Amino acid sequence: MWSKYELVEKQARFWVLMSEGSTLTAACDAVGVNRRTGRRWRQATGGRVPLPEAERSGRYLSLEERLRIADLHLGGTGVRAIAALAGRSAATISRELARGGSKTGPQARTKYAPYAAQKQAELRGRRPKASKFDHSELAFLVQKKLCLKWSPEQISDHLAAVFPDRQEMRVSPEAIYQALYGGGRGGLRGDLHQHLRTGRAIRRPRRPAAKNSGKIPDMTMISERPAEVEGRAVPGHWESQCLCQVVVSVGRGTRS
Repeated sequence: MWSKYELVEKQARFWVLMSEGSTLTAACDAVGVNRRTGRRWRQATGGRVPLPEAERSGRYLSLEERLRIADLHLGGTGVRAIAALAGRSAATISRELARGGSKTGPQARTKYAPYAAQKQAELRGRRPKASKFDHSELAFLVQKKLCLKWSPEQISDHLAAVFPDRQEMRVSPEAIYQALYGGGRGGLRGDLHQHLRTGRAIRRPRRPAAKNSGKIPDMTMISERPAEVEGRAVPGHWESQCLCQVVVSVGRGTRS
């Protein structure tokens, strides 16, 4: 009987052979599994060679990290201690425990289900995401205010004030801009960008700040002065020093 890791390795080798044009029988014989197993693998993917899983970014918690958080949390370790051991911020751990905890029972805050939390994270990360403007009421109100020449910022603030308890009726200004410049999404028409104050159909990137802003062009640094300046042998090198001494003397006399 093969271990889990050996079976995964055989299945990966099986799909490599299938992608190279091998028949089901030849691929099964090469990796050492029966044709029934190979047929089950093929049926599970609809006969298509599965794409390799994208490498996970360290920005998001992995299943291994969630399992470790669950063990530490079950053992009574505090949020900050868990964060230090996991190499994450305390805010990330606190948010993960609140989001992935059980929602029922008197100990809802103390329970944490790592496998369920991982599944929820995968569902939230799926693409493409549904548009907020698939909600017909939200799309109608946003479209109505745009036709009245309201800016996306005004619309977002208005919705937050009118619908404080309805999350589906809240939308950020950036989401409105992306929907308009993306040709319309959900219930928003693609020509609503004409009602923006700029009237542009495409979004212009902001100009980067000049690299030499505030600097004098071809400026000579003090450290680059010629050596003759220190000796004041050339007329013109001593006037500024003399003038500074006069100004300082005058200033002292005024204070006294």
